[in-house]
Amino acid sequence: MFKDIIQLCSSIPRLKLLKFFLFQPDSRITTLVASNTTGIPKAVTVRELRALKNYRILTSRTQGKNILWSLNTTHPFAVPFRTFLDSVTLPEDSSIASAFRGVSGITLLVVAGVLTGEERGVVDILIVTKKPNNPRIATSVRAVERMSALPLRYAVLEKEEYAERLEARDRMLRDVLEFKHRTIIGRR
Repeated sequence: MFKDIIQLCSSIPRLKLLKFFLFQPDSRITTLVASNTTGIPKAVTVRELRALKNYRILTSRTQGKNILWSLNTTHPFAVPFRTFLDSVTLPEDSSIASAFRGVSGITLLVVAGVLTGEERGVVDILIVTKKPNNPRIATSVRAVERMSALPLRYAVLEKEEYAERLEARDRMLRDVLEFKHRTIIGRR
């Protein structure tokens, strides 16, 4: 058993992929989606997915030309590894702020949902900005996805829209701000 634990933790890409699947236990995911979300090169992703399948923590099935990978939820390490990775692999606030450093116009950046260990959240990153169509926002979110090894849901609101929704007690904002969250940039 100890040898298996060491093998499962033997590389950073393997741990990132393991986390990616542990936090989406009911999903069937292609190699390309896993590679793009985690930021791991496709060839490395293929190698590590095969290794995880050899340890029986992942399963695969072919659908057309694609291989769909999923977590073996009955594996004895699934729950303990999820608990461990949840507590030690969330990106630090300074790293998240760095990912958004080059994006102009952001007045508020709030992390919630899976980035705070709150799975019930509807949004993982709330961005309030003067320039909601800035393409660098999506690039920054992808950078945080790669740091966290998780697909993230995010909302971009213009400053005025945020104020209106806040006053109207909008459900999405309520869900973000009433559950566990952290303000990375700005003030509520």
